[in-house]
Amino acid sequence: MSPRFLFVNKDAGSASLTRSNASEQSSINSHVQRGRKHNRSGSNRGRYNHQFRQSFIREESNTSTDSSKTSLTSTDGDSSYSAANQESSEERDAIATTLPSHPRHTRRVSRAHPQKPRLPKNSVAGVDVSERYELAKQSAAKGSSAVLLNFAENSKQIADSPADITQVISDSLDPFGQSVVKLDPHVAKLCSYFCEKYHPSVWDAESRTSPGGSYTYQNSAPAVIRRAMQNEVEMNAILACMAARIENVDLIPGQGTDKYMGNALTAVRRRFSSASKHQLLLIIFHLYAGEAYRQNYAAAKIHMRAAKALFASWGGLGQVPDPCVKELFIIGDGHMSAVLLEPCDLPCEYDPGPYWTVTPPALQLAAEPNLSSIAPALQAKIAGGYFPDELAEIVKETVECVWVLTNAAAGSVEATKNAARWVQWRHAAIRYRLLAMKFSNTCHEALRVALLMWILTTMVVLGLRRLGYLIAPKLQAILQRQSNAQTEWVGVTDVKIWILSVGAMCSAVDSEVEDWFLEELFKTGLGKLVRKAQSTHPDLDSFEVLKTFQEKFFYHDPVQHLRLKRLAYLVDGRMRNAGLDSNPAEPINRSVPIST
Repeated sequence: MSPRFLFVNKDAGSASLTRSNASEQSSINSHVQRGRKHNRSGSNRGRYNHQFRQSFIREESNTSTDSSKTSLTSTDGDSSYSAANQESSEERDAIATTLPSHPRHTRRVSRAHPQKPRLPKNSVAGVDVSERYELAKQSAAKGSSAVLLNFAENSKQIADSPADITQVISDSLDPFGQSVVKLDPHVAKLCSYFCEKYHPSVWDAESRTSPGGSYTYQNSAPAVIRRAMQNEVEMNAILACMAARIENVDLIPGQGTDKYMGNALTAVRRRFSSASKHQLLLIIFHLYAGEAYRQNYAAAKIHMRAAKALFASWGGLGQVPDPCVKELFIIGDGHMSAVLLEPCDLPCEYDPGPYWTVTPPALQLAAEPNLSSIAPALQAKIAGGYFPDELAEIVKETVECVWVLTNAAAGSVEATKNAARWVQWRHAAIRYRLLAMKFSNTCHEALRVALLMWILTTMVVLGLRRLGYLIAPKLQAILQRQSNAQTEWVGVTDVKIWILSVGAMCSAVDSEVEDWFLEELFKTGLGKLVRKAQSTHPDLDSFEVLKTFQEKFFYHDPVQHLRLKRLAYLVDGRMRNAGLDSNPAEPINRSVPIST
């Protein structure tokens, strides 16, 4: 198989083709030029006259050697030049592109011949090097693609020239050996996963709500990978984090987490003193996140302590110069704290406040509406004094979040972008406050955790895929407390059914935890609720009954639809086994995990 190459476009002011050696440059140029007509600049008189003289000499020697010699030594000075002027444009093109048949140096035309003044050696078609560079910059500013390696005024872009370094046509992903880590296909896959999957998911609420999936730091991911290619510690930390996420979130084994984590820890000890604070902070974050993904929370907390020491060297988290890094730590800390049901280590510095208070009228999706139609049953219980003021305020803020999330796409582009950013940080601030609370009353504590789980599953991509089923056993433990007297649930039985349904939908599929929540749902009266609804509306199936019930509390169909459908399927099965009548929901495959 013939060798294939990765091409790197350089600008017109570049001093070299690439960093490759001479033989590689020759091979690359040969590959680029093979099969294409090599056009010389027609306006470059130096090149044109040199080739014309050689062609003219050969033509004259073919007709008569003697006359050729005569013409070269004693003809009038204008003869050769006038002959050139009589050539047709087609012949001139052919002459200009014909290589000499003999590479040896031919005899020169007599000095007696008048010659056109030659252009300077560093000039092409009357444009010197500095002007060529300016032309190239102007071309780039107009949005044209990368400048060709051999630039001339009349050069044309090749349609299939690579747009950037990621267009690989070789088995080698790093043909010029610039990366400190060998870029084999698996490493390339992990780097691609970082840019295309992981990075957007960190700002999921923003990217999911914004037009085209855009988010504030969308362009920073490729820059991080480019820098990591030159730093062994950072690259191994990123690879360890991505491998851990794929193994533990996407449930695809064999990604090499232990290998990359070991490489990163070894490298960080060796290069700790030479790394910049900013680079160290990113390295620590990826090590922290990688350990959290694989539930090594003790190691993750050690990395967080190191990060907090670096924050202190700047004067606190608020003084860290890179806002993207700050947000990474705040979001990551919020996720791990949620799994542990512990207060966050870092302050949530980005609470934007109530939407209609902080948003300028020009950027508002609509004037402030009546929000009583969102979670009406839960709002009624709050108004009835069944829950403390702290939870009442959280419910009110969550209702506002739900309205903005649901209506974000209906606004102008700028209003939608503003709303997406607001949702991203408002729900993070709500979760931060929920984690700081603690109640001795089982009913209040269970609602606190259920609200946290619901917000995570609807506004964080890891919610149903990871965080929900890690928190579900903790909600189960709260509900199993011996102090869980029935008197605590007097008047709020429907709230308990909603809490249990959130636990069931977040649990791992076919797990003991899921079975426990289903059993408790029937003990609390879910079966009776379904039968009662179907007795008055016989055409309703169990899924529609459950959906109507969920909408009285908090329910976001784009995310929760599949899990609610599974819950309806399980409810139908339990009712059939108990000999109770119900209208079954559409069957689903029980063996397939359901996630967003």
